[in-house]
Amino acid sequence: MLVYRVEKNKYRKVYPPEGSKFANGRWSTRDMWVVYTSESIALAKLETLANTGSQIPRERFVRTLEVDNSAPLVEVTIEQLPTNWTSVSYPKKLVKIVKDIMQEGEYVGAIVPSVQSPRESNILLFPEHPNFNRFIQKVDDSAEDFDPRLK
Repeated sequence: MLVYRVEKNKYRKVYPPEGSKFANGRWSTRDMWVVYTSESIALAKLETLANTGSQIPRERFVRTLEVDNSAPLVEVTIEQLPTNWTSVSYPKKLVKIVKDIMQEGEYVGAIVPSVQSPRESNILLFPEHPNFNRFIQKVDDSAEDFDPRLK
């Protein structure tokens, strides 16, 4: 399975991406190393737009990763989430779900619904998993522009 992540050009040499170590997110806190990816480039761009305020993102690239078909992933369904899971003040339960999965040590990532399109998924990857490099490979980094009409 291919997954995608839109990043700032200045981080092109950083792999695996480390952004989650420096900011709290919906599914993680600063003490957790989680690589947020999406199942399509369009969803990755939409997720980026949701997190960049009113400015059109500039100088970005899309990183394509391949997740081996045998990679141990766990799916988190909407039914497992609190009713307020889409709130902007992120429910703490979401971080607890992911932290528990990471601490189990069984999974290299988790498939979670996207707030932007709940019928689509984001794939959270865990670089500190001992088999991360066995199951996750960087495939490509390509420039990715945003249409200025988006905001």
